[in-house]
Parts: sequence; C-alpha cells; structure tokens
Amino acid sequence: MKIEFKDFGAVSSVLITSTIFEFRKHNRVVDTTLFLVPGVVSERRGAFFMKTFISGKNRDALRAYKTVLREANR
Repeated sequence: MKIEFKDFGAVSSVLITSTIFEFRKHNRVVDTTLFLVPGVVSERRGAFFMKTFISGKNRDALRAYKTVLREANR
C-alpha cells in the first residue's frame, strides 16, 4: 500500500494506491478515514491497481492523511 500527500495550496489530497491483494485493507483504511474526517470527498479508480483520492481543505486532508497512516499501520 502506497500513501501520498499532495498540497495544492488551499486544497490538498491524499492518494492511496494498492493492489487487489490488499482489497480488504484498502477498503478498511478508506472507510475509516471517511468516517472519522468530515469534510473530505473520495474518488476511487482502477480494478487491479486500486487508487483512491481523498481531497478537501488543507486541514481536513492533513487529518485524513494522519488517519490513513495510523490505520494502515494497524
């Protein structure tokens, strides 16, 4: 699982990339993040290589990034 944080000024995004073999972990990380961090939106793409973009205001995206890291290491 690969996690990247990108800052675009007022808006930031978190990119989570994983393969189909980490499907359950990927879903758990994304669902937990969307549940705990209000104010962010997600967009999912891909079949074998899954990519999820979580974006929002800078503070919300940074909180989402910290939540993703914490949940991925679980």
